Amino acid sequence: MFKIDKTIIKFNKKLLFMPKFSSFLFITIIIFLLLNFIGYIFLSKYLENNHLKKQEIIFYKLQSETSNLLTKLLYKYDKQKEILLDKHKEVLKYLENKPLDIPLDEIYEKINEGLPEKPYNIYITDENLIIKNTTYFPDLGFDLSFAKDEIEQRKLTNKIGISAPIFEIYDSKFFSYSDSAINKGNQILQVSFTYYDLEDDLERVRNIINENFEIESSNTFVAYADGFIADFIFKLSNIKKPTPKEIEEKIQKGKKLLKDISQENYLSSFQEKSNLKNIKYLNVIQESPIFNDAKIIYSIAFDETSYNEYKNNLNIIISLVSLVGIISIYILTKLRYKEKLLSYKDKFIEHSIHEIKTPLSIISINSQLRDKFLGEDKYSMKIEGALRTLENSYEDMTFLHTKEHIDYKIETLDLKEILLDRIKYFEIIAKTQNRVFDIDISNTLFIHISKIELNRLIDNNLSNAIKYSFINSSIKIILKDNILKFISTGKNINNTKNIFKKYSRENSSVSGHGLGLSIVKDICDKYNIRIYVNSKNKNIFEYHLNCHVADIS
Repeated sequence: MFKIDKTIIKFNKKLLFMPKFSSFLFITIIIFLLLNFIGYIFLSKYLENNHLKKQEIIFYKLQSETSNLLTKLLYKYDKQKEILLDKHKEVLKYLENKPLDIPLDEIYEKINEGLPEKPYNIYITDENLIIKNTTYFPDLGFDLSFAKDEIEQRKLTNKIGISAPIFEIYDSKFFSYSDSAINKGNQILQVSFTYYDLEDDLERVRNIINENFEIESSNTFVAYADGFIADFIFKLSNIKKPTPKEIEEKIQKGKKLLKDISQENYLSSFQEKSNLKNIKYLNVIQESPIFNDAKIIYSIAFDETSYNEYKNNLNIIISLVSLVGIISIYILTKLRYKEKLLSYKDKFIEHSIHEIKTPLSIISINSQLRDKFLGEDKYSMKIEGALRTLENSYEDMTFLHTKEHIDYKIETLDLKEILLDRIKYFEIIAKTQNRVFDIDISNTLFIHISKIELNRLIDNNLSNAIKYSFINSSIKIILKDNILKFISTGKNINNTKNIFKKYSRENSSVSGHGLGLSIVKDICDKYNIRIYVNSKNKNIFEYHLNCHVADIS
């Protein structure tokens, strides 16, 4: 009864000390979260560095093309300003003693004589600095009051002023203007020169801007020693002619940048706009390659909205992954705690198998010798009942720790014969605990099953019925057709499903490990034996055997 393969025990012992899957999973999640965090740091740093590097490349590329454009522009201006001054004087002379509202076609043709593109245009304002007469009709009605201070200054000195080149975004052309007071200083005369042959250079600048959608704006300011600020806005965000207020705002922005930026140093700033965009400005200042008394300020605004949204989405994903990982660790910690408790129970049972085997054999042998030489009495019966109860527990523990590693031989067994044999074995246990068996076997049933597993199924039901039935009660065992029933009278079972779980016991006041019914459940699952438990007034365990081969009445 107590023989067991030593190699199986050794193998099982090694198995108990193998790392649990939950421990492996726990460590894997910890490593994953650690790598996830480290990867997030490196990825964030990489994205940030890559983003900044891309912006710097765009900035320098745009700065280089803009510098080439302005270099050509300022070179043309240097060559042109004396000619523009002469043209202005020619127009002044033509307008002497003439009304200022006369058609200007004649003088316009004269100052553009021999020039196919006719780059010179004439403007005459009224007393309020509103252009009322011009050869460039898009500027008719334009207000020059934003330059009132400079104009008043030139009235006092009676000089002709020549402006540095400016860029008109609404027609994408560069202009220089000369101006002076006429009609006793109450009106202003302007002559403009349009810079042609710069379209290709301007197109290259705009191509860079259009290819990089994150560029919100690209402004370049040329600050001259006399305080004049020329602004060049190359991104076509608004193609209408700017108002005097908008022109003044751009000039003030150029003056502020000139004040804030140190020589060849960056000034980066973030500004929240009303449209919820996050704008980053990169600015740099350098000396003009043409004029010693002029500085060029490059100011490019990058829309950081998409980049920030991408970073926020990345943060959300990393946070969710981390949260799932932390929750998983918490759950695994709880599971590992339970797993350790079960592992300790398994180890205790395994240890108990080794510790019980020898003394159990000695007690059994000596009990048999005592009965042989001294005869049976009520004390020997109690010893025998306790011994058989202990043997049943030992058989359960041994079966539990070897069932995964032994292929039990399946035989065709007579259920009636084995059932009667096991009932006979448990009769002494029942008698010593004041229970009796009531046997009702209608037929013989042959089934395909291993003898060890069939014994465990029957023994655990008999042991369970004895243990949980009332004293002086009757335990009925019924075999009819292919149905085996164990009926006992005891406390009602609250949870008929939970009792088949390992280490689960319905009544904690009764001793036991909670292994018997879990073994029964495993055997029934293996052989497709259906279990029905009913606990109303009586506790009925009913087994429908689908592994039988024939009924013999």
